[in-house]
Amino acid sequence: MDDITFRRIIYTDPFTTDKEVVEAAKNDPKKQAFWEEIRAMESAMQEAMDIPVPEDLADKLILRQSMNDFKQKKKQRPWYLALAASVVFASVLTIGLIGSSSQGLASDVFAHMSHMEYEINKYGPTDLASVNSKLATYNGQIKEGFGEIVSANYCYLDSIKSLHLIIKGEKGLTSLFVVPSQLAEPLDESFSNDVYTGSAFLLESAKVIVVSEDPSQVSAITQKAKEFLSFSI
Repeated sequence: MDDITFRRIIYTDPFTTDKEVVEAAKNDPKKQAFWEEIRAMESAMQEAMDIPVPEDLADKLILRQSMNDFKQKKKQRPWYLALAASVVFASVLTIGLIGSSSQGLASDVFAHMSHMEYEINKYGPTDLASVNSKLATYNGQIKEGFGEIVSANYCYLDSIKSLHLIIKGEKGLTSLFVVPSQLAEPLDESFSNDVYTGSAFLLESAKVIVVSEDPSQVSAITQKAKEFLSFSI
């Protein structure tokens, strides 16, 4: 097979299995070297082109197109329509942020429940004076007779510095979190997941969050907290 024919076939299909091409390369080291060079180049090109497409690429492209369309239409809108659209957009963002904050706070509360034993071993035992010393950070105080508090430690819930009290009750451990009220308002009064039940309520200048595996424990500790805990504004 002459060089021109050989090269034409290789350029057309670098991975050909044509018997004549294979035989020609076997009998001519120059043809073999040329073929290997072309195959290497073709493989490199295929690898360079084989870029995984992000799963959300379509959504991003649609969003970009929508934003471009919005910009074009915005130029054509009267000023009062643009203002109304901005108000609606801001409202949607606000609602989204509130929902996100609420979910983040609840998720962090549940996460702390999974390592209560660790906190007890590291920060317990504790006494009423120590608990009140930490509660003073939130202008709070707890009276004698509340119950057995086995651990008191500062923690962060959704980046908010909080106080985590672990209480030993008849049906196991219950957590009570003290959070500055102005930072925890989005949290629902009642929330839960597959394992835990939670209750959140305002008490003067603080929001108190009570969480346990047993809903009856949540109810009992909530009532005690309202009776024995106090916060000055």
